[in-house]
Amino acid sequence: MTESSETCDNAIPISSVIQAYRCPRRFYFSRHDKIVSTGRYTICKQISLNIVHPPDEDALWDEICLIEPTINPDMREYLSHCLVSTAHTPLPTWTDSDIAVNSKRYGIYGQIDKYDAQSGSISVIRNSGSPSKGCWSDDRIRLAAYLLCLRESRGIDLSGGYVEYIPDGIVRYYEPQPRDRRGLIQALVLARKVLSGNLPAKPVHAPCTRCTYQKQCNPEKPTLLSHILFKKR
Repeated sequence: MTESSETCDNAIPISSVIQAYRCPRRFYFSRHDKIVSTGRYTICKQISLNIVHPPDEDALWDEICLIEPTINPDMREYLSHCLVSTAHTPLPTWTDSDIAVNSKRYGIYGQIDKYDAQSGSISVIRNSGSPSKGCWSDDRIRLAAYLLCLRESRGIDLSGGYVEYIPDGIVRYYEPQPRDRRGLIQALVLARKVLSGNLPAKPVHAPCTRCTYQKQCNPEKPTLLSHILFKKR
């Protein structure tokens, strides 16, 4: 998701806050990496914003290639999969897309994927699969952040919003709870620490499996010569 700041200096994009929530150490090691798009988000977003039903796959693919010219042609298969998944899913309607919002109080900003002025609802578009029920914890916190920013910068007060899991053709409505707003505040503190150059402690439930930064995060301890010379035999 592309985010633009309309707020004060040193504001943090909501996407960075979410990365810090997932794992502050992984955010620390990846913060200077170049972001390479897979095209999945662009595909899911165009499907969600499509106003022609049923959608014309060829026309939709042409739009996607125009938006993201470097997209891998193999992603056409992913588009087909998502279209099959959403064929019988009523996606939330919209009147505006890419709504820039921010909170000067908390120093965060982002863009809401969809807003419908008629129903007074927002939607977050995801290119990931859905959990068996409810929404993923990072999506709950993302939604809490958007609602907070929407209220402060646009004067629109909503209790919840939709999360669209396009690959699975599932739409879930969720109203953030105190634990989600508490998680948002904690993640924001961690994000600020990382951006200040501090390496946070490893979380208890860090997602270490298949993490590309395992060696940097857990460097091997050098073997001391004394350990070799005086090792018990």
